[in-house]
Amino acid sequence: MKAAWSALALAWPLFALDPLQSYTFTPDASEEVAFEATESPVVLGGRSTTECSNNGFTENVSDIAIAITDKGQGCYASDQYSVGDFPVVLGRVTIQSSSINVAAVEIRAAESPAVQFVASGSRLYWRLPGDGAEYSIYRLRNGVLIRLATMQALDTAQFVSTSVNLEAITSPEIYVLLPSSQIIPSPSKMVLSGQQVTECDHVFPESETIGDITLVTMSGSNSNCWTDDRYSNSNYLVEKGLLGTMVAFRISPPTTIATQFVASRTNLYIRNPANDVKVWTYGHGQFELLDTVSKSDMDFAKTTVRLDNLEEELIVLIRPGTEQLTVWPQVSSTVEAAVLDGGDQWSLNCHRFQLDGQPFVPKLHWNHGPGTHSGNYGTYKRFFAVLRTDGREGVVWQDFTNDVVKVTWLAADLLSSETHQLTALNSQVLVGAAGDGANEMVLILGASEKPASKSGTVEAEAVKFSVTGSELLRKALPTEKATMNVYSFSQSGATVAWDRGAGTIACAIARTMTIAGDGLNHQGGIAIVLNASTLELITNYGQTSGHSFANSLQVSSKEGWYLGMDLGDNYPRGVNLWELKGDSRSWRKKLVYTFKTKHGTSPTSPAGAAYPEYTAISTAQQTYYQWSNDNYLYTELAHPGLHEVDDTVLVFFAGEKPPLDNSLVGKAMNVARNVAWVKISRDLQNSSVLSPGEEEIGGFYTFGGSFSEQTNRGISFLTSYTDLSQSVSRLKTAAINGQIVLLWEIWSSSSYNRTEFMVIDTKGQIQGSWPLTSLSFPFELPFADDVVVKNGRVVTYVGTDGSKGSSPSLARFELCLGSTCEQITGTTGTTDSGGGSDGGQSTSAAGNSGVSSTAPNDVSASGSMSLMLSAATLLAFRAFGI
Repeated sequence: MKAAWSALALAWPLFALDPLQSYTFTPDASEEVAFEATESPVVLGGRSTTECSNNGFTENVSDIAIAITDKGQGCYASDQYSVGDFPVVLGRVTIQSSSINVAAVEIRAAESPAVQFVASGSRLYWRLPGDGAEYSIYRLRNGVLIRLATMQALDTAQFVSTSVNLEAITSPEIYVLLPSSQIIPSPSKMVLSGQQVTECDHVFPESETIGDITLVTMSGSNSNCWTDDRYSNSNYLVEKGLLGTMVAFRISPPTTIATQFVASRTNLYIRNPANDVKVWTYGHGQFELLDTVSKSDMDFAKTTVRLDNLEEELIVLIRPGTEQLTVWPQVSSTVEAAVLDGGDQWSLNCHRFQLDGQPFVPKLHWNHGPGTHSGNYGTYKRFFAVLRTDGREGVVWQDFTNDVVKVTWLAADLLSSETHQLTALNSQVLVGAAGDGANEMVLILGASEKPASKSGTVEAEAVKFSVTGSELLRKALPTEKATMNVYSFSQSGATVAWDRGAGTIACAIARTMTIAGDGLNHQGGIAIVLNASTLELITNYGQTSGHSFANSLQVSSKEGWYLGMDLGDNYPRGVNLWELKGDSRSWRKKLVYTFKTKHGTSPTSPAGAAYPEYTAISTAQQTYYQWSNDNYLYTELAHPGLHEVDDTVLVFFAGEKPPLDNSLVGKAMNVARNVAWVKISRDLQNSSVLSPGEEEIGGFYTFGGSFSEQTNRGISFLTSYTDLSQSVSRLKTAAINGQIVLLWEIWSSSSYNRTEFMVIDTKGQIQGSWPLTSLSFPFELPFADDVVVKNGRVVTYVGTDGSKGSSPSLARFELCLGSTCEQITGTTGTTDSGGGSDGGQSTSAAGNSGVSSTAPNDVSASGSMSLMLSAATLLAFRAFGI
C-alpha cells in the first residue's frame, strides 16, 4: 500500500491557485460638525415656568426657555426638589456638505442642584416661527447630529416642548433646530449607549440607531432591564462603512464597564428585515455566521449577537438569507481552493470539498492539549486514506451527525468528489480502516457501548467493501477473553495496515480488557493479523504494551512483515518498537525511548503497602516515596513516525527533556515538549544506536516497590522550546527522496498556537532550504492521523465546521516544497467525477449543485490557469501537508 501511494504518478493538469480573498473595513467619510459660540454664557434659571400651571415663559435666552416638568410627583419649582441655573451659550453650527449654517445652543449642567432630591424635571422649550411647519431637534455629540424629536409649529410664534430633559445632564450638550424637511448627512459613526433602548420597553429612538442597527439592554435577573452603570456595560463606538462593496458596521468594545457586575447583557438588534437575513462577522481573515433572522413585524428584530463582552472590534454585516459569504475562491461548484501561505521554497495549499455530513473537526470534536488529562490518552484516527487502481485518492471517515461511515473519492483534477455511504445508521465506532490500493477497503467497527458486566466483551467486526461502496464480506472479530479480550475499545485508537502482496491485514488496537483478579478492567494494546481474503484471524500477537495510549503501524519494506510502535506507561514504559510477521506468530520488540515517572507522595500505596522515602528526588516542598503508579506519558508519538531507511529505522516523537528527571513531574505536561528522534538498526535485536545523543541513565520504583532501570541512548532533540506555552504536539512525519518532512503544532497546555515545519536528512541535519518555519494560516490536525505520500507529496485531511455559515467539507491540505512547486487544479480542465455506483449508496458533488457560495466584493473567485506540465515535472520534490 505504501509503495502504491509513493510510486503513483498522474499527469494532472496544474494551475496556479489564488490566495484567500482579503477584506478591509473602510469607514464612511465623516464630516465633523463643530459648534462655534457667538455669545458669552447666560444663566437661565429654569424655575420660573412650570408645565403644570402653564404660566407662560417670562424667562428665556433668545428662543430658548426651560420649564419645570412633572415626573409623576407634580411640578416643584423650589430649589428643594428641582435643579436650576443652567448656563446657556448661543452659537452656530456649519455643515459644509449640506450648505447648512444654523443657530445652535449649548446648555451646561445646572449650577443649582436640588437641596433634597429631584422630584421634578427641567425640560427644554424652543420658540418656533408661526409657519405651521414641522421641525426637528438634534443633539450634536462627538461631531455628529442625532435627531431627538420632532415638533409642530403653530400659526403664531410660540415656545414648544422639545421633549428633551435637562435635569440629569452632567456635561455640556449642544442642540440644533432644523426644518424636518432638511436633509442632513447620515452619521457614519456614533457612540451608542446600549442603555437607552431596552428589551423591556421596545422603544427604539433614532438617537440610539445608526444605519440599520441598534444596541439593546436585555432583560436580566428578575426580568429587569438593568440600565444602571453598576449592572450593565455601556457606550459603544459604532462605525458604518464598507467591507469591500458590502455595507458593514464596526462595533468597538464598551468603554464604560459595570462597576458591580453585568446583570443585563447588551445585544445587537437590526431593523426589521423585509426578508430573511443572515448576520455575519468578518475577522481574522474569515467570515463567520452569527445568526439568522426571520422577517418580523416589529421595528427592530432581536439577534443572538452579544456585545457587552466584546474584547476586540466586531465587524457586522447584514446580508440576504440566500447569500453565502466566504473568503475561499470557488474553483468549481462544489470545491473551494486557495494558496494559504508560502515563500520562495514552499507553499501551503488547500482544497475543500463540500460534503453531505459533518466530518471530524479538531476544535469541535477533540481539542485537548498536551497538558490536559484527556490529552494524555489520545484519540482515534479520524481520516483513513485509500487508493484506487485508477489512481484516485479517497478518504474513509465517520459522519459526526449520525455515526454513518462514508468514503469520499476525489476527482483526478480535484474539481469534484463523490461520496458513498458504507454503513447504516448505528452506534458503532470506526476503530480503523485501510485499503488495498486497488479495489477494496476494510473497516474495523466496534460497538460504542460497554457491556453491562465487567466480564463481558464488546461486539466488533471487520467489513470489506468495494471502492464504490458495495459490501463484499462481513466477519465478526473474536473479542472474547480467550482471544482478543476486548471489554471495550479505548479512545487511544487503532491503526490498520493492508499488505496486498502478502494477503494480510494487521491491526494495532488499544482496548480495555475484561475484569482482572483485582476487580479492574485494565487497558493495553494488542496486535492481530487477519487474512485479507476471508477476514479470518490468522494470528493474535497479544499485548504490545500495557496501558498503550498511542500506536502506529505500517507495511514494512521487509517482505511479509509489519513495523509498528506504541506508547505505554508500563510493560514497557516508553516508546515500544516492534515488528511482526503477517502469516505466523513471529515478532520482535525493542524499547527505543523511555521517560520519567511520578512517584508516590505518601508512604502507603493504594495496595496498602508502606515504602521508604525516595530521597534522591525529594525536596523541602515535596517528599516522594519508593513506589509509583503514573499513567502520564510526558510524550506524544509522531504519525506515522516510523521510517525505514536502508537497514535502519528512524523513530520520531515529541518529549520533555531531560526525559528521565523524575523531579519534573506533577502534571500531564511539566516542561515544554520538543521534536525528538532516534535511529536504530533495522534488526531490532541489534543494540546499536545510530543517531547522535548522549546516554542517559535513570529509573523508577514500580507499583510494587522494585527498582526498574532506564536508559536512553542516541535521543536527539531537533527543537529547543522551554516555555510551557510553546510546546510541540501533533507531530507528523513523511519521508521523501531521502529527506524527512516534520510538521507539528505549537500548543500551550490546552490551546493551539500555530503550526510549524522543517526538513531534515536521515542524519538529522536540518536542511537549509526548509529550516524551522512558522505558518501564518491557523489550522489544526487530527491528533493521531497519519499523513500519506503521493507523487512525492504528503497529503492529509481534516473536516471543516458546517455550523458557522459555510457548508461542511473535507479539506485536503498540501505543503509543497521546492523551487518548482506548482499548485494542483484550478477552474478549468476536465472534471472527473468517477464512474457510477455498483451497489453502495452514493452522492455526487460534481457539476452544478445549486449551492450558492458567494465571493463578495467583486473579487475574482477563480484560479488562473498556468501551463500544462509533464508527468516528469509532477515527480519533482514536493511535500503536501497541514
